[in-house]
Amino acid sequence: MKRKSIIPLLTSAIIITSSTSLISAQEIESVKKYPVNISDEIRVQYDGVNSELFSNGFKTGFGSAITFKGFNENNEPEFYAITDRGPNGDSPEYKIGEETYSSKFFPSPSFTPSIGLLTLKEDGAYVDSSIELKDKSGNNLSGLPLEQGETGATGEVALDMNLNMIGYDNEGVDTEGIAVDKEGNIWACDEYGPFLMKFDSTGKMLEKYAPGDGLADVLKYRIPNRGFEGLTITPSGKVLVSVQSVLDIEGETKKTSLFTRIVEFDPETKESKMYAYPVEVSDYNSPQDCKIGDIYAVDDNTLLVIEQGKDKDKNMQNYIYKVDLTDADDITNLKYEGKELEYVEDKSLIEDVKFAEKELLVDLRANGWTTEKAEGITLLPDKQTIVVINDNDFEIAISATDENNEEVNITDYTYDSETKEFIKEENVSNIDIALNKGSEESEVWTIKLKDEITGYSTEETESNVKDSKFKNNNLIYLGMACLAALGISVYIFKKKSKKN
Repeated sequence: MKRKSIIPLLTSAIIITSSTSLISAQEIESVKKYPVNISDEIRVQYDGVNSELFSNGFKTGFGSAITFKGFNENNEPEFYAITDRGPNGDSPEYKIGEETYSSKFFPSPSFTPSIGLLTLKEDGAYVDSSIELKDKSGNNLSGLPLEQGETGATGEVALDMNLNMIGYDNEGVDTEGIAVDKEGNIWACDEYGPFLMKFDSTGKMLEKYAPGDGLADVLKYRIPNRGFEGLTITPSGKVLVSVQSVLDIEGETKKTSLFTRIVEFDPETKESKMYAYPVEVSDYNSPQDCKIGDIYAVDDNTLLVIEQGKDKDKNMQNYIYKVDLTDADDITNLKYEGKELEYVEDKSLIEDVKFAEKELLVDLRANGWTTEKAEGITLLPDKQTIVVINDNDFEIAISATDENNEEVNITDYTYDSETKEFIKEENVSNIDIALNKGSEESEVWTIKLKDEITGYSTEETESNVKDSKFKNNNLIYLGMACLAALGISVYIFKKKSKKN
């Protein structure tokens, strides 16, 4: 596993590997930022608390993933960009009788996760149309959480802005990655299950896979709301999906694991493999603080990966790594002392297990990135221009005030649904909750590198195969000629011997 020491430069980055050799990342030629503009027709309508702040509705957040679609008639690049589960925000713990649950505000509970058609123009990125996602029966999907006990349940209850329970949706999805296969079908993944889903071009679901149902059962141990975060399709047609953070097996490994998992799924055979993406534990207070934002396949063995999270000093970091899967082991059936590899805290104990290798390509923050979440990445056909989009959380924010406390974190409180009281540290508090406009704008970035991104692919090209065959044939012919010459020499020697 390659180790890194980052020297933040605006145009380049240096990597120091464990063997102390230097690897120079490709230089950056230019960085451009494009504000995202959403057509009024596809904004999220809202008429609840503080609706006067959102006269045109919420700005739909098509920032959970992005994939290149092609160039339009004006030679402008077009992309598919996907939303997550919809507008939501932090809320207090929610007490129902004797039970207490985590919760989330859902100010627009009827929202349908959608795919926007995003066009990059000179003055910005524009989304004027979208595709709503539907289940196998053609009904619109929702982003509401699943009922307790269901595969994909997060333990959350959904609340409206008046702290009333909305209910569950056992078909609810929290969509993240996106890619389009050669047949034009759309693949997306989800943070709840985690689920892997295939849709037709109209957004109707064709296939759905879950832990224990088409996917490895161990994936059910994702940290809640940190299931699949990135998705890409390789040139050979394999679907790769990344778990956002380390697995928390039986609630015991989120502070010990040395890696998160990348799943390779074969749409033809329905078989899968899993690879270990290394987490630089020394960079974080805890391995669970490392989060994958998205992935993109340069070739069958090479990925671009967004890795982000707060470091040990609580500073946000957003990196793009170039990742090599060439020699990575399939860890699906690997165990250490009968347990999953996430239990291993010392890599030397499993030194024979090969993790994926990574090298830093771009330090986004060193190049002006300021938002928290970079959640979509793709590459233009020139193989030089990386495209990144951020998740703006629909540009909403939840705020709260407490007359008895200056600093208020709404998740530190418990709301009793029967008494209608807020409680903090066993004391009743008087809380005012408001829905406000968020401060983070939605942006698309293009990062053009000086040179093309080269892959780690070990597959031979057609010309190489032909050259190899040609060389092999020549060696065979040469060998045959040598044997023939030797045979002739022996024959002549014998003839001479008889005459003598």
